[in-house]
Amino acid sequence: MKKPWWFAAVALFAVLTAIPAQAAVVEKVVAVVNDRIITLSEFNQELKEVVVNPEAEVNVHNVLDAMVDRILLDQQAAARKISVSDEEVKAIVKNQREALNLDESSIAEELKKQNMTEELFYRQWKYQILSRRLLELVTQGSIAVTDEEIEKYHREHYEESSTYGRQTKIAHILINKEAEDALSKAEEILELAKSGEPFGELARKHSMDESSAQSGGLLGYFVKGDLVPEIENAVEKTEVNGIAGPVLSSRGYHIVKVLERTEGGEASVSRYRDRIKHQIYMEKVERFITSWLENIKKNSYIEIKI
Repeated sequence: MKKPWWFAAVALFAVLTAIPAQAAVVEKVVAVVNDRIITLSEFNQELKEVVVNPEAEVNVHNVLDAMVDRILLDQQAAARKISVSDEEVKAIVKNQREALNLDESSIAEELKKQNMTEELFYRQWKYQILSRRLLELVTQGSIAVTDEEIEKYHREHYEESSTYGRQTKIAHILINKEAEDALSKAEEILELAKSGEPFGELARKHSMDESSAQSGGLLGYFVKGDLVPEIENAVEKTEVNGIAGPVLSSRGYHIVKVLERTEGGEASVSRYRDRIKHQIYMEKVERFITSWLENIKKNSYIEIKI
């Protein structure tokens, strides 16, 4: 009797299912984060990448905690449909490299010095961009600074001395490094500002610094040492009502306008209001993000197995 067509398939299935279970390779799981697992090989690869000095003492739990935080942020970003393509990351890195007048060989040499692979370099950039976009979204409309808080901060930090040295009042327009054609856009805005278009209106329309954009880019008064060196050097070389830029910092490209300079005088709330407001705002952002991430952890399934 001729055997039916499906007989061979059934026979093959029977042979495959008869193979002992121990023959399968089952990898150890070191952590579970909601529906995502972290395997031992993943974790070992992470250690290999983040530990630059093999002889240094490493707290493996800190490395694992950082992996968990990154996965939680990835999950939160995915839930909000926030993404960053590999093409975007490469374009941003290219813009950064060109702005600093670096060629690809210089980048490769620097990565070699830091014992960092190109893959890890781009992954870290991607994670930073994704995190910033997510955090900008979750903090939007959640943080405010009151007049009472400004006055209290002024009493605690400014009134212990009656006079202050040279102050420079500035405003800026920020174009984030990850923005498309960031440098070209910053140069275009600089030309508009220098041609006489109101700086405040340009800031409200184009600045990507949400904490200052609506106030016309106003950052307030600063003394020497308050600003990052790149911006401070540009400000020092610029006359009152002059405009400098684009100035590259870790945040992006700045177009900076010097509004006023004073040689010292009595400390007053009005003089330092914008500066204090910005300081309080940034402190609140940091606390908000820490609290937000802790809340995410409480409401997530996280199991550490090492």
